[in-house]
Amino acid sequence: MPQQLPLLVPNPSIPQDFQQTAFAHDLVGRYVCSTWDEAVTGNGGAPFDAVVVGAGMFGGYCADKLYRFGDEGNLRILVLDAGALLVTTHLQNLPKIGLNAPGARVVRTNAEDPGTQNVVWGFPWHSDRAFPGLAYCVGGRSVFWGGWAPRLVADDLKRWPDEVRKHLLDDAAENYVFVEQEIGVAEPTDYLETDFSKVVRAAFAAAIPGLKLALEDNTPLAIQGQAPDGALFSFDKYSSANLLIDALRDDVARRWTLNDNSRRRIMLVPRTQVTGLQTDGTGRVRRIEVRENGVQRFLRAGQELVEDPVVVLAAGTIETTRLALASFPADGMGANLMAHLRSNTVVRVRRSALGLPPKPAELETAAFLLRGSVKVGGEPRQFHIQVTCAPSEGTDAEGNLFTAIPDLDHLQDLKASQNPNWVVVILRGIGEMEGDRTIAPPDGPKDLARSWMNLAKDADQRDQFGMPRAWVNLVDTPGDRQVWQAMDKAAADTARALAKNKPEDLQWFYDGGWKSGDEPPPDGKVRDNIGSTHHEAGTLWMGPPGAGLTDADGRFHHVGNAYVAGPALFPTVGSANPSLTALALARKTARAAAKALLPKPDASFKPLAAGGSLVGWLMAGSGGFRVLPGGVLEGFGGIGLLWYTREQFGDFLLRLEWRAGKKEDNSGVFIRFPPLNSSDAGVDWRRAVNRGYEIQIDDTGFNPDTGQQGDAKHRTGAVYSFAPSSALASKAPGDWNAYEIEARGDKINVTLNGTKVVTDFIVDDVRPRRGHIGLQNHGAGSTVQFRNLQVRSL
Repeated sequence: MPQQLPLLVPNPSIPQDFQQTAFAHDLVGRYVCSTWDEAVTGNGGAPFDAVVVGAGMFGGYCADKLYRFGDEGNLRILVLDAGALLVTTHLQNLPKIGLNAPGARVVRTNAEDPGTQNVVWGFPWHSDRAFPGLAYCVGGRSVFWGGWAPRLVADDLKRWPDEVRKHLLDDAAENYVFVEQEIGVAEPTDYLETDFSKVVRAAFAAAIPGLKLALEDNTPLAIQGQAPDGALFSFDKYSSANLLIDALRDDVARRWTLNDNSRRRIMLVPRTQVTGLQTDGTGRVRRIEVRENGVQRFLRAGQELVEDPVVVLAAGTIETTRLALASFPADGMGANLMAHLRSNTVVRVRRSALGLPPKPAELETAAFLLRGSVKVGGEPRQFHIQVTCAPSEGTDAEGNLFTAIPDLDHLQDLKASQNPNWVVVILRGIGEMEGDRTIAPPDGPKDLARSWMNLAKDADQRDQFGMPRAWVNLVDTPGDRQVWQAMDKAAADTARALAKNKPEDLQWFYDGGWKSGDEPPPDGKVRDNIGSTHHEAGTLWMGPPGAGLTDADGRFHHVGNAYVAGPALFPTVGSANPSLTALALARKTARAAAKALLPKPDASFKPLAAGGSLVGWLMAGSGGFRVLPGGVLEGFGGIGLLWYTREQFGDFLLRLEWRAGKKEDNSGVFIRFPPLNSSDAGVDWRRAVNRGYEIQIDDTGFNPDTGQQGDAKHRTGAVYSFAPSSALASKAPGDWNAYEIEARGDKINVTLNGTKVVTDFIVDDVRPRRGHIGLQNHGAGSTVQFRNLQVRSL
């Protein structure tokens, strides 16, 4: 352990752009995170639409998707995490930092809590089972995880809701295939297609035919080893930290127009733990209680949050369920707890038995996935075996599989140190546990022979804020033990078959050394504690009301604006690492939450700036709009565009009134343009010009390209530069004019003061047929006013 360093005590009287430690500048943390005052108290912008609780594997991903899917409505997302920034990517994408997950420990009471382990790992819940805790950092476990990301198989999904099963397997825009592409699983693992890997794969293929195991064609690892497109960099081993940080920085790049946070759409506040969600009589979250750096804070609907916000709980299965139990308990919550059965059979096989040449010619590594199943009580239960192979001198077959080695001299040393006689093979079995989806009161009697969680009751089982911790009862059932036995036997049989059943070509590692012979290690030498897999799932499972806690989008049945992201939603867990499936569900949840927040098409007219209210409007470019008595909006300065951010319109009828002070005044009404987001006020409004359509206001018809007036394509009523106005139907300066603008399919019609001045203008195939609405302020000396804006969907 290096010499300990002094505690740094903040001095608020000396503000700094970037805080410094003895060894580092906190630039990345400053660029990614925000203080509570920056994000909430002194933000100056519109209320937040959504709050994501947790920035880990699934919360970080879901927040990124909410940001992307909410772009058309300018949705604002606040991400809260109890931890802070540790790294920006998976640890194995970095040089050998040496920071790993800690070992598992039994923590039954606060007195047994060892405190923070390995910088960020804490023990939020209590149990008789040893467990390694949670990673309190941006990205959470995703900056540590192993990267294996297989799918659930068809037998697993038979007990899932039909909508979810079809979504995962059939929805090409959202399903397994898409998410596999996102995280790198779908790309062929070319980095494993070496001569060594091909020979060893062939040896496995020859070994397993009689063992009822299937060898997957592609190794499902979330490691993108090649560019996803064009000349982009690959992102290597997946972590949600990458996505969330990219969304946060994209937001800054596009919305720092005013050099403040008022236009930001996504913000992350670290060291902020959510302690309670308060609902109203209609079953909707209205207030969120948090502790930010230990200080009690509140987020309230209609104040810091919109009137009907969305809350996504993504703090991990146990902590998410704990928060739900403490906030809005329901029958069934905490039941159906599942994890995985795990064993590690470590062997080494002679190179000659595998058909390998006598000496390694390259840095040799291989990885495969074997799938198997066993019937328990007449129903199939799944297991799989993650295989890693390397000619290591020790027992680590993975040391050179997932790592960055930037030094070629070091690489040569590693190649030279490979064992010339033996190949180490790790057969890591992952087996399915059964759940118990009994709907019963969460505080009712519990069966200690089944797995479940609830709130701990004792005084020494409360957290630092006085909230009850979760108590986790995680046990293996007789059926689980049948799966475990079959899985371990399959691993041992595979090892023997690799050595062609020759004991002299096979050795087993246990009790600190290699053992020859035909007998595998005893069960107790290869099996991990079932609380050590990080794969907790199932406690808020999806199903119809009365048979599940959440719907197919991850929304609580009894709390209409609260959702869950993560494996807590799983009805069954299968044997697959839950990450791929939970990410696919988080994408579905983000899509549903964004849809719930976005306005629905309305066949009746609705005002867009009632009484001159600019809620939902933003200014692009320079200048602005002032609100005058009577709800009149008056442009000044420019050039710029006031645009309605909260909704995009496809087919619609827009009515409004406008008036100019003099004939030469210039303005326009823009329609069907994509979101305007840029930190450069000189160009951000141009996207509306280049991608949308302007209904012109300029009685002179001035054409800036020719310098001439009287051009019908630039005159009031025209679709600017595309469709001429058939007549100058505007009233005298100072009088109010009425526009009626209809966009339907590929046609635009414009009526001015009852006269149709553009008839069935056919739009092009390049510009979108759906987008925002905006009002132009053309420049100094040009004063145009607007009022009574109303729109209805067609």
